[in-house]
Amino acid sequence: IMAQRLVRRICENCKDVEKVPAEALTDNGLPGDTEVFKGAGCDMCGNTGYRGRQGLFEVMPITPTIREMILDRASTPEINEKAIEEGMLTLRMDGMLKVKKGITTLEEVVKETAAG
Repeated sequence: IMAQRLVRRICENCKDVEKVPAEALTDNGLPGDTEVFKGAGCDMCGNTGYRGRQGLFEVMPITPTIREMILDRASTPEINEKAIEEGMLTLRMDGMLKVKKGITTLEEVVKETAAG
């Protein structure tokens, strides 16, 4: 089972450290001292701070345990919890990894994963 969202990539030409309150970081599951980035805007990105797109992915392999839970009609939250225990990354988790790596902004991930 797979889900995906596209987020905007930070422009590498004008990427700069963004000051984000520690509380905003911890509220989104990141350590309070995480260095995050944002594009300042330049000619290369049309002064948007973004250039290109990056996928966020959530892939749930159907393991024997998950298969059994599906057959037993377990609830979606129960199956999701078990899948995370087995190593699945949610869209938000994948997004936060990409925020830590400086690929996209915290704002983009929060916006694109708000419903999920």
